[in-house]
Amino acid sequence: MLLEKETIKQAPENTGVYIFKDKKGKTLYIGKAKNLKKRLLSYINYKKSRTTQIFFLLREAKDFDCFITKSEREALLLENSLIKQKKPKYNIKLKDGKNYSSIRLNPKEKTPRICFTRQIKNDGAIYYGPFTSSEALKKTKQLIQKIFSIRDCTEQKFKAHSERPCLNYYTGLCSGPCANKVSVEEYVEAAKEAATFLRGGKTKIVNVLKENMKRASKECRYGKAARYRDRITTLEKHLDSKMLIGPNTKDKDIIGFIKEGSTLQLVNIFFRNGTIVDKVEYNFKNQELTEKSMVREFVNQFYAGGRPIPREIITPYHLEDKAIIEDLLSERKGAKVKLIFPKKGQNLRLLELAIASAQEALSKTKKVGLCAGKLLKNIKKLFLLSITPSSIECFDVSNIQGGDAVASVVRFDNGQKNKEGYRRYKIKTVNFSNDYGMMEEVLLRRMKRVGHEGWDLPKLILVDGGRGQLNIARRIIEKEGYSDSVDVIAMAKGRVGGEVDKFYIYGGKDPIILNKNSKELMFLMKIRDEAHRFAITYHRSLRKKRHFQSKLDSIPGIGNKRKKDLIKHFGGIFKIKNASLDKILEVPGISNKIAKEIKIHLNN
Repeated sequence: MLLEKETIKQAPENTGVYIFKDKKGKTLYIGKAKNLKKRLLSYINYKKSRTTQIFFLLREAKDFDCFITKSEREALLLENSLIKQKKPKYNIKLKDGKNYSSIRLNPKEKTPRICFTRQIKNDGAIYYGPFTSSEALKKTKQLIQKIFSIRDCTEQKFKAHSERPCLNYYTGLCSGPCANKVSVEEYVEAAKEAATFLRGGKTKIVNVLKENMKRASKECRYGKAARYRDRITTLEKHLDSKMLIGPNTKDKDIIGFIKEGSTLQLVNIFFRNGTIVDKVEYNFKNQELTEKSMVREFVNQFYAGGRPIPREIITPYHLEDKAIIEDLLSERKGAKVKLIFPKKGQNLRLLELAIASAQEALSKTKKVGLCAGKLLKNIKKLFLLSITPSSIECFDVSNIQGGDAVASVVRFDNGQKNKEGYRRYKIKTVNFSNDYGMMEEVLLRRMKRVGHEGWDLPKLILVDGGRGQLNIARRIIEKEGYSDSVDVIAMAKGRVGGEVDKFYIYGGKDPIILNKNSKELMFLMKIRDEAHRFAITYHRSLRKKRHFQSKLDSIPGIGNKRKKDLIKHFGGIFKIKNASLDKILEVPGISNKIAKEIKIHLNN
């Protein structure tokens, strides 16, 4: 125990946030407490706890810091904010900062459209989701369009097709309101039916459609009756395509997890309108703090980034900060939010389902890990490496058409992509014809960052190229003093059609050629191709940015918006140059002073 009891006794007895730090002042763990002194003193009795992570945490901790807050609510907010900023070693970290997409439909619009959105607003629209799977999202939207023929086009595209509808009309995904192929009344009726469908009223919609089909048939409107029939057929076919749990249509998220050793597998299931629509999975390593604290941290972090917040969140524990978290979430949502720890009924069944999903995900992760471990051991043996390459970084240089030379680094940990380790570089010191020089620059810049947070040295460096790139990489690694810590392999593409890739190792006389169907070759090719894709994507974005630059960029007072407005109004620089001062002034936002600047600069 590096923190003395007498030192901890000096901590305040106020509500606030505490931070454990190592000897370098780096943050190890952040927590909140109603009474900081009592909470910190409780760590001294860590032997009573079965959690070994507290032992390791306290073994590293050299110092602590405290922030006093006015309330537990403020402490909760500050804790979450500090975790996001400092990313402590012993707190859970959600690696994705994205908001998940939902389907949006506002039946009150004149001609309602269905679309994807990542923002949930209190605007009267119906939001169905969220979806973590883009495939599930697209299939659900396409199903709704197929049944109800609702448009998904923007207002601009809608107006552009007033004479002739777009392809969706001819493929049966839209009824063509843009070109008056359907009456406004009929279209709005279909949109209302779609809204009812999204709210969970699938059976109700089938009954309504059957009544409409009978009425249309009696009135000899057989074309319309056939359309109702097709809708009914599609609906009944897909009625059980999702897992219907019960008649309760309250939106809720269900958090379940399973813990084995120091590994925590957490699943959050999204339950919307009586249906499970999607789920998200997280796997946390080396987590041995209390399960309650990890669930609380997850809830606090997950719903702090603008994600959709349901009316109910089912948790596997009764959280001690329940009331405070509920108030915060209710404020963010603009409606009452409840945290529920169920003991019976439908909510308990949903929680059991989430726990079973977590168990399945953990089993899958373990199987993938075992396969990856065997694969990496084989790579060590094949290439005579000094250590199993549990972490691999691949370097690739992209220099297309002699401009915007860039390089990329991708990282794989335990056989899986680690996008936090991806890096992009602009080549700064080497001309475009020197590939060796570019590789040397990038490797040197990468090695200089070793020791900084997030820049751990990999066990294996894979360079895209032949023996020349291998020698450069080895020289840089030796120069920086890491030759005993990292292995290097060069991977060169086969020159003749059908020839497999060749590998070069330091000290090897001949290249190593693997069986073209071997898993080891496929894996290393996957890494190399990912590095190439990452470099090409960056290269294209730079070219696109450079090509979009124009002579207008150098004119004072002309930003991106005015530049776009001018190009849109005139169609190009040449026409702007030949336009009169009065014509330029017709563009919104262009003053007399700016118009004169445009004329002066373009004429010069």
